[in-house]
Amino acid sequence: MSMLSSKRNQIIVAFILALALVMVYINFISPLQTEKETKASLLIQKKQELEALNKRTAGGGAIGAAEQVSLSKTRVRVPELPDVEGLIREVRMLEVITKMPVASYNFEIGKVSDITIKAPVSAPQTSSTSTNASSVPAPAAQTSLSLAIPIKLSTTAKGDYAQIHRFLDELQTTNRLMQVDKLTFAVKGGAPVKLNALKREITVNISLVSYYAPGLQKFFKNPLQVPYTKPAGKSNPVY
Repeated sequence: MSMLSSKRNQIIVAFILALALVMVYINFISPLQTEKETKASLLIQKKQELEALNKRTAGGGAIGAAEQVSLSKTRVRVPELPDVEGLIREVRMLEVITKMPVASYNFEIGKVSDITIKAPVSAPQTSSTSTNASSVPAPAAQTSLSLAIPIKLSTTAKGDYAQIHRFLDELQTTNRLMQVDKLTFAVKGGAPVKLNALKREITVNISLVSYYAPGLQKFFKNPLQVPYTKPAGKSNPVY
């Protein structure tokens, strides 16, 4: 009888220990494992969000291929930097095509601070019967917009009517976006009708406007490539 009772007691103790282990697993270990899996999946999600933010900050990696192509085309016409050398190159090409010599170049490069919009911030509403003297309107907040900033180019050229017409016509085909802001003509006086006369020379004062967009810098790490070798020991005197 003592042996049977001893075995019975061992079985009861083993059953109680097993039941205690099951209760410990259910109440303590299982919630910890569930919490660990939840935190692991949350960590993976946060890492993916951080990687996406890093790509967006570094450049155009967070945008699609179509958007990258569109931005690259826009960048050629409106670069992220003034690129005065490229602008001069475009005008020089027009000069060669039309055979109309340009006397000089005068640039006026706009700045980001020139394009600032003051957005009024509404003050918190107060009742009409309030006599609190400290409730004054909030000051206007300034929001700087780095969209398309103008670059003005003024120059003087001499040529006949056909050359001037060709210059303005070819201006629409340049890679850089350029618009005619002002155009004036000056012609020397002479006989209104003359047989076998040379083409009358016209002096034209033209003011062009191009643009650059500093906001594009967040999409491109490297500056716009210049398709020619920079001469050694020389610098651009414009800026």
